[in-house]
Amino acid sequence: MKKHIYILAAILLLSTLSGCKSKEKVDLSGIHTTEAETLSPTTAAPETAASTAPQTEPSSDAKETKPDKSSSDALSVRSKIATEKQGKISIEYPILSNLPSGSPTDAINALIKEKATQFITAYKLNPETATARVKCSVLSLDRKKAIFTYTGFYKTDDNSDETTIFYTTNVDLVKGNLIVLSDYADAYTMAGYMHSDDCVFNHATDRAKVHAELKATDIETLTEILEDCDFRADVSDRLPRSFSYELGGDIFMAVPVSHELGGYAIVWYTPDTK
Repeated sequence: MKKHIYILAAILLLSTLSGCKSKEKVDLSGIHTTEAETLSPTTAAPETAASTAPQTEPSSDAKETKPDKSSSDALSVRSKIATEKQGKISIEYPILSNLPSGSPTDAINALIKEKATQFITAYKLNPETATARVKCSVLSLDRKKAIFTYTGFYKTDDNSDETTIFYTTNVDLVKGNLIVLSDYADAYTMAGYMHSDDCVFNHATDRAKVHAELKATDIETLTEILEDCDFRADVSDRLPRSFSYELGGDIFMAVPVSHELGGYAIVWYTPDTK
């Protein structure tokens, strides 16, 4: 009788151990899958990136790896949005602080404000009769470079139609100067890309019609527009005909199109060497 009891106990023990091993395997698999999804990098379309302010501090749920707050603050360039108001004209622009040691902070902030508000004089807007609303977005901000985009509209008077505007400012925070398209791309090559069937848009009201309009513009004219891309520090009485920024190795170029197609389109170019 005891022998049968020992055999039954052994069978039950083996069955229990086997069940535990099987359950443990399922639990570990679930944990591994969750961690893999959390740690894998995410790739967002630039429209999403443009509308989401970059995080300058780790998320609160990563307490084990979160650096000391004072260290994080010491390394983070910070920004706040201010507003220039003149009559019915309202333009947002960023003010930066905590820049790297040696960076000309005051000069950089003065340059950013100058370029953000430059279209007032460029379009000869009268604050007593004109209306304008421009919002600023901090597209990218680290200790070396800042990218700001500006979107909005203006009207010369109450009876005029609204004109959509889009422009960008790219700033080297170490040198304190502006970054322009010619620093990372060739205008003629980019014009050829806009003519090609490979052309991709980050923003366009009607991609087919916008592309047809660009292809109807000769390469030489497109090249001239892109050579006149982005703000220059020594030009303050007009706006460039196009704007650009480089983000994650990709190049984005805002080029003028007809009023019926929204006034501008943003072309998205990914270099072959990326």
